[in-house]
Amino acid sequence: MAHQLAAAGVDLVLVARSGERLEQLAQELRADGAGPSVEVLAADLADPAGLAAVEKRVVAEESAIDLLVNNAGLGYEGHFHTQGASEVSETVGVNLLAPLQLTHAALKSMTARDKGQVILVSSMASLQGLPMSAVYAAAKAFVTSLGESLHQEHKGTGVTVTTVLPGLTRTEFHERGRWDLSNWPKMGWQSADAVAAEALRAAAKRRPEAVTGRHNQLLAVLSTKVPRGIRRSIMGWSARRNWR
Repeated sequence: MAHQLAAAGVDLVLVARSGERLEQLAQELRADGAGPSVEVLAADLADPAGLAAVEKRVVAEESAIDLLVNNAGLGYEGHFHTQGASEVSETVGVNLLAPLQLTHAALKSMTARDKGQVILVSSMASLQGLPMSAVYAAAKAFVTSLGESLHQEHKGTGVTVTTVLPGLTRTEFHERGRWDLSNWPKMGWQSADAVAAEALRAAAKRRPEAVTGRHNQLLAVLSTKVPRGIRRSIMGWSARRNWR
């Protein structure tokens, strides 16, 4: 998303845990002084102090934020009862509390100016309970519901909220969360570039929601047709088959 926004000439504030990697990305985006303005804010959104620092920047009156992209996310694989308390807390903090707090702050500022956009990156996992990733799926279900509600609250104003539901995406997400996807089919994956492009197009069109990838769009439609009990059984069977 940062690359695509920078290519469109959008000034950026980059947020992630690794300051060194952010600086490297910022140098690429600045294009030797010819590119957009790029600020770097190293912060861990699972840490209250880091989250507070980002919130302070979001509501700063100088260089006001017109587009907030809640894209940070993580999820750990494994039985819920075997996960450490710190992993559960981190999953809830990054996937639920951070976008909730930052969106709340951003919408206050944007509503006062009657201008702004928020992108909430949720997940296809939000559409159904996901065994072996129960906390992640539940947190994303919260995000999807929140985004749908907020879009309606601001409908007809200069502020819009778009929720994005990607499926399997090639990033560092799965490696960090210890996901074993060796038994999953190779088809159906998307690149981060493709997901970013679909998300930004949806926000530009002020759409309430965007399911990325045609295969995911088909699955999303099917999820509304198949009874929840059957979907629950399918997900349980899939978990037993694909996770050791």
